[in-house]
Amino acid sequence: MRNLIVCVAAWLCSSTTLLAQVTFTADDIVPPYNGLFYYGTNGGWYPTWDDMSIADIAAGNPSKNVKGVGSKTFRPPLPGSFVDFYGYNVRTVEFAHYRSLGVRDYTVILNSPVDREMDPAFYRNDGTASTSNECGEHSILFKNMYSPIWDGGLNGTPYNDTNYCAKYVYEIVSRYKDFTKFWEIVNEPDFDWTNTAWLTRGQPGNWWENAPKPCALNNLKAPVFHYIRWLRIAYDIIKTLDPTAYVAPGGLGYISFADVLCRYTDNPVDGSVTAQYPKPGSAYFDVLSFHSYPQYALAYWSNAAGGFVHERHSDRAAEKFVGLKNDFDSILHLYGYDGVQKPKKLFICTETNIASKSFSDMIGSDEAQTNYVMKALVMSQKHDILQTYFFVLGDSKTPATATSEFDLMGLYEELPGKGPVNGGTGYNQRYKNAGTAFKTMSDLLLGSRYDAAQTARLNLPATIEGGAFLDGRGQHIYVLWAKTTTDLVETATATYSFPAAMNMPPQLSLRSWHWGSTNVTTVVNSTNIQISSTPVLIAEEFSVLPVTDKPTVPKPDEHFSVNIYPNPASANASITFTLKNSAKVKVAIFNSEGRQVATAIADRSFTGGTHVVSLPVQKLVSGVYYCRFSTEKSEEMKKFIIAR
Repeated sequence: MRNLIVCVAAWLCSSTTLLAQVTFTADDIVPPYNGLFYYGTNGGWYPTWDDMSIADIAAGNPSKNVKGVGSKTFRPPLPGSFVDFYGYNVRTVEFAHYRSLGVRDYTVILNSPVDREMDPAFYRNDGTASTSNECGEHSILFKNMYSPIWDGGLNGTPYNDTNYCAKYVYEIVSRYKDFTKFWEIVNEPDFDWTNTAWLTRGQPGNWWENAPKPCALNNLKAPVFHYIRWLRIAYDIIKTLDPTAYVAPGGLGYISFADVLCRYTDNPVDGSVTAQYPKPGSAYFDVLSFHSYPQYALAYWSNAAGGFVHERHSDRAAEKFVGLKNDFDSILHLYGYDGVQKPKKLFICTETNIASKSFSDMIGSDEAQTNYVMKALVMSQKHDILQTYFFVLGDSKTPATATSEFDLMGLYEELPGKGPVNGGTGYNQRYKNAGTAFKTMSDLLLGSRYDAAQTARLNLPATIEGGAFLDGRGQHIYVLWAKTTTDLVETATATYSFPAAMNMPPQLSLRSWHWGSTNVTTVVNSTNIQISSTPVLIAEEFSVLPVTDKPTVPKPDEHFSVNIYPNPASANASITFTLKNSAKVKVAIFNSEGRQVATAIADRSFTGGTHVVSLPVQKLVSGVYYCRFSTEKSEEMKKFIIAR
């Protein structure tokens, strides 16, 4: 406990200065993440679209009547070569635009030095520098990374100007930290063209017992110790500027590489521990970011079958997605990151999806993609994955012209040429079914949190998967589906009844995957509910309201105002309304995400005249809220702020 108090004190004190190096690592403390699951996407690049219009169709932009898919967190890159050419402020306006759309807790990729700041050395597979071209390319990391990170302001900057990596990280983070929660260091640093990353212990060149060779690391072309050095630099600077931010390796695909980061330090000689290099790479990241493309893992060899056995269905794909996260976590546990010996690592997934068409005998269909998107979103939250970013926002080609599964992983149909800029004709995007399903999930669940205890009360049979989510009103939304089990078959059916002990009302509201487009709600009994392999959302009552700062115009004979006193915790909060004639009144409070959080008047008759009614705001946290006053004749909404 004493060590924990010391670490927390050091963490807090570090936020008061921009010059002192942090005195802790992720071996000491990992800040708790209290944010929401924000339903993420990778943007992509398409002719006739720019970053702002891509954000519009991802998050939705009411001012332009663009609905979007409900993505509320993004993963933009800010490469060194890009900001060197355009300036470090090049994306501040765009990032502010994202935030205006309700986008939060971005994950930003730090990557790609400009040529003049890149290490020019060619590294042999033994890790030594050379003028020969054994790997086909020189290092693509920064040069001078082993010079000091800080220089005490000798050149007018707190960092050492000759450490180009430190300069880049500092200048980016100092500008974009207010928008960004997760910082990824190099996209897919374990990307391997030599087929050695998957080798098992005992096989020549495996990564469990050997350091990866520079030529194998296609996105580094340098010794892995140099990458760990970048992690260390990034951790030091990011935590100095924003102790609440998180550092992550940029989307790992191989669990053997996680083992590498836990074994080796940034010692450029051999990755060994010395006084100068005291910690392994795992000490310099809080969050393990991973990439999962389950289509590559849906077959296994069977001697009995005399070949590969395929399991190409959405539930197996979702299991592989979660299984990869758990495999990474198991490796970290072996090195003490279990929440007892050392702080437990957090997890995000910054790329996942399957295609809407099959390529090379892999899973791929419109129905499979729709089901996988919904199931992966649920399973992410069930298994403590803080954010999941789908690859990618839109298809790059039509199904007829696509040549790769990555051409058809979008939530929209092909986007090139359909945008509003650079000769485009407007917002002409079209949802795929997977995009509609994503929007349904985000629109109905954003702001809700997975409730493990309530999920356990569902007593789901082995044929049904799903979970319970607790919304801001204290009500539950249930996502359920029948599990697929057969190769290339996306049909499954089951019947479910809520247990009597849950005391559910006899009738419930059900919304299907297409609710994001149709807004159709059906009523079902709480027993003998027929469900399929495509998830449905069930609640006692759905109450999600589009929120606007512009109130509707009340009738001339009705008026109301909201009165919030300086200390709303004392219950001195009320509404005042005036009626010319008798009317039935409803008053509800909604949060900034449009979800009802309290009811002041359910449905009550009032006589003509002025009335004052208390608002139930005692338990509401600080933030922006909306009070909706409605009668049979009119409706009005007003914004108010609670600042505790």
